[in-house]
Amino acid sequence: MKKTKMITLLSLLVGGAASGAPTGPELPKEVKTMDCLVGKWNGAVTMKVGDSSTGVKMTWDCRHASGNFGVQCKAEMTGIPGMKLYQETDLFGYDPGAKKYHWFSVTNGGETHDHQAPIPEGNVIEFVYDGLQEGKPFKEVIKMSFGADEKSMDFSSETFVEGKSTALMQGKASKK
Repeated sequence: MKKTKMITLLSLLVGGAASGAPTGPELPKEVKTMDCLVGKWNGAVTMKVGDSSTGVKMTWDCRHASGNFGVQCKAEMTGIPGMKLYQETDLFGYDPGAKKYHWFSVTNGGETHDHQAPIPEGNVIEFVYDGLQEGKPFKEVIKMSFGADEKSMDFSSETFVEGKSTALMQGKASKK
């Protein structure tokens, strides 16, 4: 009896969720815009912390997610001081109510951020995360500029603690 109730409940939940999903063939323009991320990226980054700078290599593998309403990526970086391999899992999505993009990221450095960006007017998008680091105000600003062919990208990531820049990463990546 319990098994039958559970199956019935699951059927109702799944059926209810499916009936509330958009049924039209067209994804919103803001969602389709995220397609520029899809693919396998390779890049070279310069990371500057204080007076020290180092070269970092990165890969970023991005695929469609959630019925093409999102993009899921896995990044790996080598060359970051103090870490043999830096790993990050990302999920990009668009919130039509707030008219903002979200970039959720989780890293093996213990970071979990929800970056947000307004709809860009050109080929540059700026994601910002505001939070705390060791109880102090922390901000991360990531800018990405895509080439017209969507196979190249310039990017920067700058972090601030208490309003002071603490690290800057700048680089280029290309899509295979």
